[in-house]
Amino acid sequence: MTKTILRLTLSGALLLFTALAVLAAKYFGAFFFGFYPAFSRWVTGVLAGITSVVPFAFCEILLVALLIWFIISLVRAIVKKRMVRWLTGVLLILCILVTAFVGIWGLNYYAPPMRERLGLSDRQFTVAELKEATIYYRDRANEFAYSVERGEDGVMIEYDFSELAKAAGDGYETLSQTIEDFGGSTVRVKKLLSSSLQGKLGTTGVFICLTGESCVSTTTHSASMPFTMCHEIGHRMAFAREDEANFAGFLACAANTRPEFQYSGWYCAFRYCYNALYAQDPNAAAEVWSGVSAAVARDWADSVEHYRALRSETAAEISDTVYDAYLKGFSVKSGVQSYGEVTDLLLVWYFERMK
Repeated sequence: MTKTILRLTLSGALLLFTALAVLAAKYFGAFFFGFYPAFSRWVTGVLAGITSVVPFAFCEILLVALLIWFIISLVRAIVKKRMVRWLTGVLLILCILVTAFVGIWGLNYYAPPMRERLGLSDRQFTVAELKEATIYYRDRANEFAYSVERGEDGVMIEYDFSELAKAAGDGYETLSQTIEDFGGSTVRVKKLLSSSLQGKLGTTGVFICLTGESCVSTTTHSASMPFTMCHEIGHRMAFAREDEANFAGFLACAANTRPEFQYSGWYCAFRYCYNALYAQDPNAAAEVWSGVSAAVARDWADSVEHYRALRSETAAEISDTVYDAYLKGFSVKSGVQSYGEVTDLLLVWYFERMK
């Protein structure tokens, strides 16, 4: 009984600490985020350095080990009739993981908007301005589309994953010379051992702060692969929200010297802007599409077929529902729709920095 009480007490203390940390982030943000993002980048960088000694995604091995322990310990608890002790043990482990997640990285969801940290304004854009920016990103995608290698079908080839993974951080190293927020770890991206499953779920990548690993599924379409790698490193840079990780990924791709990263960044930026324009004005979107190069159009069409063949609608819907609830639980009101909100950042970046 003593162990049970101790576990419950520790679990309660951890939950209280986590709640206080969230309150501090929400109501004392000016002070709290004066140091927390740098702290988060430092901790995840240390963890990334430790786990980088193995070439595989260490987080997946830990998850499997945790599941095995869960099953074995449950069976033992049933046999020995110690279910209460087992339940309190599971509760304590969950509390430790939640506290570690929130303390190390999760509080970044409450950070000031990325636009503030980069010195960008916050304003609304007209459809005409959206169209202008979309044309700009289209033309840049067209420009780099023929600088990458393509197969006989005209689609960008699948570059070697290991080579891309090692080079994905180069753009961030360039950005860090002028922007402090990009000064985190750039150790290589890792491929997910569960890539086939992730393809069915519609997941292209994941960042695990408890191991510092930025991981990408090998089922990600070739034209989006470099951008996705940079997106996951963007999370390690303490950009928790998906739109901000997208924008960080775009900036890193644009700053990379390798053409496959440059093209992937501009191609994905164009896709986000085009989809936003199409939702607002299909006719304007049609006019923009008329200027899309054959190479970009081929990559776009192939990616649609690629994910349609991989994705299991039922599994993907369940996965999206769970992730949507997770994001909303961390004050991301738009949930999974937040990925597309990168368009706002792309627009302000174009009008204030690129035009």
